[in-house]
Amino acid sequence: MVEDKSMIKIKLEETRPHALEKKVYERELPKEMHLDFYDDYDPTPEQIDVLQARANPTIGIDITTEPIDIRDLNIRVQDHYVPIRMYQSKGEKHKAIVYIHGGGFIGGQIEDKDAQCKYMAQMSDAVIISVGYRLAPETMYPGAIEDCLGVLDWVDALRADRVIIGGDSAGGNLAACCMARRKIDYGFLIYAALDLSTYKENHWNYRYYDMEPTQISIIKNRLYRFRNLAIDMKKMYVPEHKDVKDPDISPLYIEDLSNFPPILMIEAEFDYYRPCNQAFEKKLSNCEVLYYEGLDHGFFDRIGQLEQAKDCIDEIAKRVKAL
Repeated sequence: MVEDKSMIKIKLEETRPHALEKKVYERELPKEMHLDFYDDYDPTPEQIDVLQARANPTIGIDITTEPIDIRDLNIRVQDHYVPIRMYQSKGEKHKAIVYIHGGGFIGGQIEDKDAQCKYMAQMSDAVIISVGYRLAPETMYPGAIEDCLGVLDWVDALRADRVIIGGDSAGGNLAACCMARRKIDYGFLIYAALDLSTYKENHWNYRYYDMEPTQISIIKNRLYRFRNLAIDMKKMYVPEHKDVKDPDISPLYIEDLSNFPPILMIEAEFDYYRPCNQAFEKKLSNCEVLYYEGLDHGFFDRIGQLEQAKDCIDEIAKRVKAL
């Protein structure tokens, strides 16, 4: 059930309730179908194929209609450098958006969200700073958070009138962690991975999702793969001695949210993390929710292919311009 504060974005092609959007269904249809959605997937860290997780990222299509200036810089953070990429349309900018890409903490890079950041720069009238934080397992928690906080400190020195932070998936987790530690003017979280505890620890269940009867298997198949990815993320990113429900690892468990800015929560109907994110929304005193029917985790990757990815940025940009 979606709360009244949600702005519901209906499907554009599929009309049946609780069915995948047509393009999502067509994408998922050829994929291998698993037979046991309740199996005991539990690999050792050595068995997780990190290289495969980093292979073949989904790259969006550039839909900008005006030139965007792009600059690559390296920012000193503690004893190392963090690469950033800055995107800016013409004219002086007084707002800065720090964007943190997803990838399960073990994959993803600045280039993967190039098209999204360019379009965001065009539409938001802000400079976009995309962060190339260190990845696990080479750098486990808290390395990624330290990198993002270090870049935020650098952005503060720019003295922008407004500082906004946001991210997708694992990047949304890191953005939320930053909001808890720094003064931010506005935030947006795109299907953020706010709870890294596994499905057995947090009692996640397929019953949380209404599903069109003819699509139950294909929807469960999509959710099953992310259930397993969540297990991989925990094993690769979280050191064994750390409690996965530590608020710095799983922001869902932050108790004091008084430091949080107004937030735009962006949810997809068939996202593995939707239940925990909706629990987080209930704890926030100042948040809006965009709820995309028929979409799944990762739809933001497909700008230029899914109209909803463009719409998502348009909605973010509208709010940033109004700050």
